[in-house]
Amino acid sequence: MWKKLFPTLLLLFSGSICAQAQADAQTDAQPDKIALVLKDARPLIVDEVFESRDGYWYKRGNVTTFLDRERVVRIEYPNPVEAAPASGPVEGTIKWRLAEAAKIQDFFEAKFKRKLPTTAFGQSDLHTRWGLDHRNGMDVGLHPDSVEGRALIQFLRQESIPFLVFRGPVSGVATGPHIHIGNRSPRVSGR
Repeated sequence: MWKKLFPTLLLLFSGSICAQAQADAQTDAQPDKIALVLKDARPLIVDEVFESRDGYWYKRGNVTTFLDRERVVRIEYPNPVEAAPASGPVEGTIKWRLAEAAKIQDFFEAKFKRKLPTTAFGQSDLHTRWGLDHRNGMDVGLHPDSVEGRALIQFLRQESIPFLVFRGPVSGVATGPHIHIGNRSPRVSGR
């Protein structure tokens, strides 16, 4: 009986050691993650966070969950690997056009196996109200310091595609954290 049972036990034991090693590796990778600091609880480590009027949607793996606003004390984003370059926009005189957006969308989908979270593609009603000419710009709803945001910024730099980063709201310019792809949107005259 032991001759038949021993290989099974050995397999189970080695499997648990591998699982523990993977868990330890994930714990070591925590600096790339976002921490939701909760009231009366340990910080919740997540991949992404989206703020809504009533609270926060967070993503862990392929699961998205909602948290009421009053449960969250603060959100701690990872420090960017290269704080100075990532905080400054890459502006240029490059004539980037919205028609070239497929290149960026294809990169993101290939790397992250999901669609690029585009929040504005060209001119939107909000940009019109703010008097911005956003016809050749697109906004991506990623925090620039998130894992996906940093990968996108690195790709934009490699491809010499102009962009701006917003880590929070800017009155009359940005409603929240996002990456603006394209040259700066000029103000429409008369505004």
